[in-house]
Amino acid sequence: MKKKYPFWKPVFALFLLGLVGVLSLLFTTLPQLDQFGVLPPELAALPLPLVALYVLLQPTILLLIATAIGCLLAPRIGLISFVYEKAAYGSPVLGRLKSQIILALVLGLVFAVVVTLLDMAFMPFMGVEFTAIEGQEFNLYAQLGMGMLYGGITEELMLRWGIMSLLAWLGWILLGRSASGPHRGVVWAAIIISSILFGIGHLPAMAMLVPLTTIIVIRTVLLNAIGGIVFGWLFWRRSLEAAMIAHAATHVGFFFIRLLALATGLV
Repeated sequence: MKKKYPFWKPVFALFLLGLVGVLSLLFTTLPQLDQFGVLPPELAALPLPLVALYVLLQPTILLLIATAIGCLLAPRIGLISFVYEKAAYGSPVLGRLKSQIILALVLGLVFAVVVTLLDMAFMPFMGVEFTAIEGQEFNLYAQLGMGMLYGGITEELMLRWGIMSLLAWLGWILLGRSASGPHRGVVWAAIIISSILFGIGHLPAMAMLVPLTTIIVIRTVLLNAIGGIVFGWLFWRRSLEAAMIAHAATHVGFFFIRLLALATGLV
């Protein structure tokens, strides 16, 4: 008997989950744009609610598209989301996720340390403007909240649930369907490509803060792509929610590393 894959209820559930992350942009992106004076003149003259709508509209649309793509394709190729299965079939979430939490937390925190060390290695080559941006004071708690909510939830829905699932499904179709799902080489290709896109996706935000140079582009894409590979592997081998936890844990790691650096006078 052919398995049924419910669509609308899981789309609604995952979209609402991701929307929490989109709304978190109001507490970080808008103040940051104002702090650095990078709002376009036509937006700077608008009332704050319209500026907020501008900031939220694009990620909301992308989230909806990615959530729909993932709900349509991911279950068909064996990629798992416990929230999807809860909305679709009433399956439990926490009991199934419990065994994955420790691994996800450890990988996320280790990745935060690795990225910090790599970022320090890049720093002497980044230029004065980038160094000045890195030295600016940010609301660490707002950054933590956005990182955990927008990064941990929304970006995972966009990049892993949406784009990675689409790429793996396309590879599965193009190379001939097998009952067991895409070949591991196809999945790795999907992980790597979606991770590079994940890195590239951070360039517009960086460009609003500092002129992009070759080294800034390489640093931004590389460091984020490494994270994408970690989160993509977790999505493939465990679940979307494990990838979300690891991504959120990475930002928790960044938060405490930053606090330690401030306490010791390193920044």
